[in-house]
Amino acid sequence: MKWETPCEQAFNTVVPYLRVAIMRRLVERKVPVKRAAKLIGLSATSYEKRVKDESKLKSLLGNPDISDMIDGVVSRIISGERVEETTFCLLCSKSREVFGLPPCMI
Repeated sequence: MKWETPCEQAFNTVVPYLRVAIMRRLVERKVPVKRAAKLIGLSATSYEKRVKDESKLKSLLGNPDISDMIDGVVSRIISGERVEETTFCLLCSKSREVFGLPPCMI
């Protein structure tokens, strides 16, 4: 078994879907896809690929706590405020449960 930190596990499993969920919410708030992709650092192609995986996105967005946290991040992005790293870490840690990963120790 390969040893990985919780962040390494999440980088491949959780973070791509969090980015898509955040981007989806930006698009729902009338931010053009190209602009949202640039803000999030995700290509439009990656967005289109992952947005089709409805089950994982529904699991993230269907969780009230995670959904509220995503909305908070989106509001900060739209208003031009800085999104603190710890904010994203907390969101990622909470989201790990959806993907069957144990929460990290932050």
